[in-house]
Amino acid sequence: MMSSTWRTRRFRFAAVVLMATILWASVATIAQAEGSVPAVSSYDDEIAQANKAKANKDKEAQALKNDLAETDQAIADATIRLVQLNEQLPIVQEEYRLAKQRLDAAIVQQNIVAGKLEAAKAQDEALTAQIEADDVKIEDLRGVLSEIARAEYQGSREDASLSIFFGAQTSSEFVDDYAYRETTSRVQSTTLAQMEELAAVNRNRKARQEAVRAYIEELKVRADALVVETQQASDAAEAKKVEVEALLKEAEQLRVYLESQREAYLAEQREVEAAQAAFKVELEQLWKKKLAEEATNGSGSLVKGFLSTPTAVPYITSPFGWRIHPIYKIPKLHAGTDFRAYCGTPILAAADGTVKRAGYFNGYGNRVELDHGLVSGKLLVTAYNHMSKLAVSAGQTVKRGQVVGYSGTTGTSTACHLDFQVAINTSYEDPMKYLANWW
Repeated sequence: MMSSTWRTRRFRFAAVVLMATILWASVATIAQAEGSVPAVSSYDDEIAQANKAKANKDKEAQALKNDLAETDQAIADATIRLVQLNEQLPIVQEEYRLAKQRLDAAIVQQNIVAGKLEAAKAQDEALTAQIEADDVKIEDLRGVLSEIARAEYQGSREDASLSIFFGAQTSSEFVDDYAYRETTSRVQSTTLAQMEELAAVNRNRKARQEAVRAYIEELKVRADALVVETQQASDAAEAKKVEVEALLKEAEQLRVYLESQREAYLAEQREVEAAQAAFKVELEQLWKKKLAEEATNGSGSLVKGFLSTPTAVPYITSPFGWRIHPIYKIPKLHAGTDFRAYCGTPILAAADGTVKRAGYFNGYGNRVELDHGLVSGKLLVTAYNHMSKLAVSAGQTVKRGQVVGYSGTTGTSTACHLDFQVAINTSYEDPMKYLANWW
């Protein structure tokens, strides 16, 4: 009877030991070093903005205005606006490129954070699964201990040593029972150690899981901020894109307009040239008449300094000579010298003379022509153009420095100024050759 009980107990014990061994083998594959939770990455979300200082274009703009002084106002305005667009467009295009770059960078950052968030969530899920699996194994090991304890209780006596000695009917049974008890004790110790190790591993996992979940919350905050940042970058890039497209559209419209006005401008220039040709014919007739009469008035030497400046504060904005028209790229003779003269500035006679003509003329606007007679055998005539108001009339005698009118922007003109012309023997010449050294 005792022998049967021992065999039952040994069988039960063997089953418990086998279960504990299986659990321990699975535990050994889990108890390994795992990577630590990555620290929250630091992102530089601000895209470096180009800090370009816009070059001062005032001088160039003024030079352009001077070149366009004798051009139709609408054409001149369109040209100046086109130049401004050409200066502004590269800046806006660069701003658009930077805004697009910032958007692209924000999208990249958003993808990076999304990837990190997914990885952290996957790690959290893996830790949860590992913790749950080990909790199950701990419960299984706890069951093993319970089974061993139950088996021990059922076979226990007040004096275990005597029980082993006197209970054994043979020396073999004595040895088996003693070995059983020793093995049971070792299994209990091993199972407890396994449970403690699993519990320690799970405690470590739970601590790491808390860190992972805190990291997940930080990533969620960062992801939400990136959604806003990306949208702002997208809006800024779209606004710059719209601005670029609007500038390009306006520039194209201006180019089309200027090209459409080309023929009208050329026709107007032909009228001005015809007026100049008619003026030359009149000068030739006047010259011949004066030569025939052998006029003696104004017989002084026609040298530099013979003529006075036509404004009290002379400032040249555009010199005499051939130049390329800034819009239509055709050569054009500027037959006079432009003086800066704000609207209403008194315009002065450059020398004594007689008003040959005073009135409105194509292109020139309000114009006064002064006949200074023969000077050193050469016929000298001066002309004053674009005036707002005339102060003399044809046939009137004037003195040097007398007011002949007031500056304006009549005729083909974009701003108030004086176009001062000098004709010697019917040909236009550079007034600077005869003006006093005022500079």
